[in-house]
Amino acid sequence: MAGKDTIVAKSSARPKRPLALGSLILPALLVGTVLVSYWLKIQPAQNPGGAASADSTAGLLARGIQAHNAGSLDAALALYRQALQKEPGNHQAHYNIGQIYNARNQNTEARREYEAALRTDPNFLNARLNLGVMLYRERQFGAAADAFREVLRADPNHAQALFNLGISLLELGQVKESIRRLTEALSRQPKQPSTHYHLGLALKRAGEPAKARAALEQAVSLNPRFAAAYRELAKVYESLGQRNLAQEALAKAAALDSQPAK
Repeated sequence: MAGKDTIVAKSSARPKRPLALGSLILPALLVGTVLVSYWLKIQPAQNPGGAASADSTAGLLARGIQAHNAGSLDAALALYRQALQKEPGNHQAHYNIGQIYNARNQNTEARREYEAALRTDPNFLNARLNLGVMLYRERQFGAAADAFREVLRADPNHAQALFNLGISLLELGQVKESIRRLTEALSRQPKQPSTHYHLGLALKRAGEPAKARAALEQAVSLNPRFAAAYRELAKVYESLGQRNLAQEALAKAAALDSQPAK
């Protein structure tokens, strides 16, 4: 799964003022070509009774979230663990700890925390989605697909889950169903280059080179630095007898590969 052709969706702008407790949620994840895409969401600390003391569960969570947003992951982790000492089943603390482990590529630990969050709140979709991501990273594609299906049972229009399910099915060799799910994902989020890329891969595998070409061309149109898409496009051009276009696509991929990563 390693490489430099991952397409990472743009994250929302970081807020410029201190965030209110109820406005915070840490990122849900989206499986990408190689890595994971982040959206700035933070799982809120629940505080129905008004202002929380600094050492209460909600207060510790709020302080952890502030440290987390500031990039002080060790401090955030310590605060989340203090919150769990007070309330061992707190799904928000487990989820946010999982996010830290995920950022550190500690997949086993991240998976454990997402599972702990789900034991308390089985309907926690972000945790279910991210558990699927961890299973995908561990190449447990069938289990990952099941996790993404669970998300879709609760929210059939969940674009991230549709995409993740689509690429999991492609790994499982279920090409037609993969095409269907990736097409559904694009109907919700039509400007995701990685979705067009994987749809192109699926269509190529299904023996539909003209449609694969269209999908891959859309991927590089949306992201002109997508070297992997240019390489796959070159293969499709070659299969269609378009050798000049194939050579141009390979040249673009090679040029991108020679450039320093940004």
